[in-house]
Amino acid sequence: MQITKVCCQGCGANLEVDESIRFVTCNYCHARLEVVHDTSTTHTKLLEELDQRTESMAREIKVLKLENELERLDREWESVRQSKMIHSKNGSVSEPDSASATGAGIMVIVLGVGWMIFAASVGAGPSPIFGLLFIGGGIYVMISGNAKASEFQSLRSRYQMRRGKLISEIQREKLVSR
Repeated sequence: MQITKVCCQGCGANLEVDESIRFVTCNYCHARLEVVHDTSTTHTKLLEELDQRTESMAREIKVLKLENELERLDREWESVRQSKMIHSKNGSVSEPDSASATGAGIMVIVLGVGWMIFAASVGAGPSPIFGLLFIGGGIYVMISGNAKASEFQSLRSRYQMRRGKLISEIQREKLVSR
């Protein structure tokens, strides 16, 4: 067993340590020290500095994890968003919204009422009843379109709320690390 003299980084006192010792507490200032055995020298480091660096690194890792979570959330939302999009016959794509669903439903209902009036005025027998099919279709378009729009808005709100919380947490962690 070989005894080595080292200097306390807290108060400068001389300490004697065994070469197998890794951590020591100074008898004078009670500083917690790490004993570092390099190839040519042996010296001490204050553990408080290591603790501070470790805490700083832990916060940086937490920020990275939160940023990765934010990116994952954004990717998931884009996937959900694309799956809920409305595709028209001419190839255009749009988000579902209540105004469009209501407008399309009203157009079909007006078409059905117009058909019934036209068929009744020319005496087309039972053909005015086909207007009821148009009216029923228009009501279905309004109800299903509004349901899709409502679901889409609910999903978007949930995404935006989760995203806002993550951004706030990232900002809070970055402020603490400074």
